Amino acid sequence: MTVEQQEVWGAPATQAPTWSTRTTLLAAGIAAVLAVGAGLVVYATWDSSGGGAAHNGAAPGFGGPGGPGGPGGPGEAERTLHGESVVSDGKGGFRTELTQTGSITAASDAFITVRSADGYSHTYLVDADTRRPHQPLQSGQQVTVRATEANGASDATAVLPAR
Repeated sequence: MTVEQQEVWGAPATQAPTWSTRTTLLAAGIAAVLAVGAGLVVYATWDSSGGGAAHNGAAPGFGGPGGPGGPGGPGEAERTLHGESVVSDGKGGFRTELTQTGSITAASDAFITVRSADGYSHTYLVDADTRRPHQPLQSGQQVTVRATEANGASDATAVLPAR
């Protein structure tokens, strides 16, 4: 007669437990679903203008301060009228970026003044480097302005027709 030895509590297992084929396939399926979900999140937050991931104050894609309600983002009906963002300049410093959507109240070759629907008004310097329509800017035109602010001056980087 042989005596079966029972395992002692806390003793190392004599044989490592293995996953069945079913458990392995289930784990692989869950991993695939998580990967697809992560891909959809990246796709949904990617800036469609080619400027990379959308972030508040990102000039290339008009991702706009204010999050999802910013110009070009989801929630088009709730556009940001005006905002200010402080972002990294990529050189260890920071810069202030401005955005405003509204009507031009004054325009010249050197500046434009824009008034938003809430009454906020701001003047921006424009120059040869400012991205803008080929036709001259004029009073009453609805525009979205992107600018950088330094030393008290707001230099327009883009003045585009409001969407």
